[in-house]
Amino acid sequence: MDCKKLTDIKAGLLCLGVNVDEAVGAELLKSRPYFYDKGFVHAVNANIMGSNVCISVAERFSGRSPYHLKEKNGAFYIHTEGEEDIRITLFDDLPKTGTVIDMLARPHSNHVISLWPSLVCCYDQPGKKCKFCSIKTTPEQTIVPAEDVVNGLRELFQLTNRYSINLGGGTYLNPDHMAEYLITIIQGVREFTQTPISVELAPPADLEYIEKLRAAGASSLIMNLEVADNERRKAICPGKSSIKYEHYYQAYEKGVAVFGRGKISCVLIAGIQPKEDIVKECKKLTDIGVIPTIIPFKAMDDCELKDLGNCDPNELLWISARVGALLREKGLSPAMQEGCTKCGGCSLETNYYDIRE
Repeated sequence: MDCKKLTDIKAGLLCLGVNVDEAVGAELLKSRPYFYDKGFVHAVNANIMGSNVCISVAERFSGRSPYHLKEKNGAFYIHTEGEEDIRITLFDDLPKTGTVIDMLARPHSNHVISLWPSLVCCYDQPGKKCKFCSIKTTPEQTIVPAEDVVNGLRELFQLTNRYSINLGGGTYLNPDHMAEYLITIIQGVREFTQTPISVELAPPADLEYIEKLRAAGASSLIMNLEVADNERRKAICPGKSSIKYEHYYQAYEKGVAVFGRGKISCVLIAGIQPKEDIVKECKKLTDIGVIPTIIPFKAMDDCELKDLGNCDPNELLWISARVGALLREKGLSPAMQEGCTKCGGCSLETNYYDIRE
C-alpha cells in the first residue's frame, strides 16, 4: 500500500470534506435518507484504501472541496483534478428495527456503530457553548430515555451482532448525571450482548463514576480535553472549561488505573490551536497511558468558529506523524481500544502508528 498516498487523501477528506456529484447524491438519498445530515455527528463514513474515514458532505465548505464523489458502473470514486480516481466504499446501512435506534445509530465502520442519545448539552447556552460545536438544540429536543435506547439496541443485535458500540452525546444536565445515564444504558445492553462498549463523556466531578462505568460493563472511556492551553480553552469552551485542566488529568490517571493503559483516550482539535501545543500535550497524555486522537477543525455551518476556516491537511499530517511516533514509543496501539479509537475514521493515528518515517 502507498502509505503517503493514503494519509494525504485521508487528511484532505477529513479536513475539506467532499463535493458530491448532484446525481450521485440524489441516488444515495434513496437508500440513505440521512446522507446530507449536517454536523459531525452524522457525517458520511466510508472506507478508502483500506482505512475508515469520516467525511463531511453537507457543509458549505464541502461544496468547495477539491475532492469529488463520483459514481461509475455502480461503484463510487474520489476524483481529484489531475489525479487517478480512488475507489471508496460506503458502509452498509443498519437493518431497520422500527425503534428509536433507526434514527440514532450510524455505522462508522463495518464493525463499529456510534450513537448519541443526547443532543441536549448543559453547555449549549448563550456564552457557554463550545465554539467548535455544531449541535443545534431545539426546544422540543430532549434526551432519549435509556430504556428506549436499550430496547432499540436489543432489537438491532437480534438482527446483527457484528458491531461494537460507541456511546456519546451532549452532556445532559451535568457530567455526573450523564455518567449515571450512560451507566443505565450499559447495564441494559449487557443483558443481551458482551460486545465492546466505548463511552465518550466529560470527566465526572465524582471520579468514582469511572469505577461504576467499568463495573457496568464499559470497555473504554473517551474524555476530550480538546484544547491544550488553559486560557485558550476558556475562550473556546467557556462553559466546559469549568472542568479544571487538573481534573482532566486526575480523571485520566483514574481511568488508566481502572481500565488499563490504552483504554482511555482524549481528543485534541487541530486547526484552532498551535500545533506545537498539541504535540506537547500528546507527550504528556501518552506518558500516563492515554491515547490522543487528533481531529481536524472543520468550519461547520452551525458552529461559532465557522469563519475561521478548516484545518490545513498539511498541519494535520505534521501533528499525526509525531503522535504516531509517540504512540509507538509508548506501545499504545489505537487497536488496543475497541470502538471509536480503533475505528480511526476521524483521525490518522491508526495509520501513522504503523508508519516509520
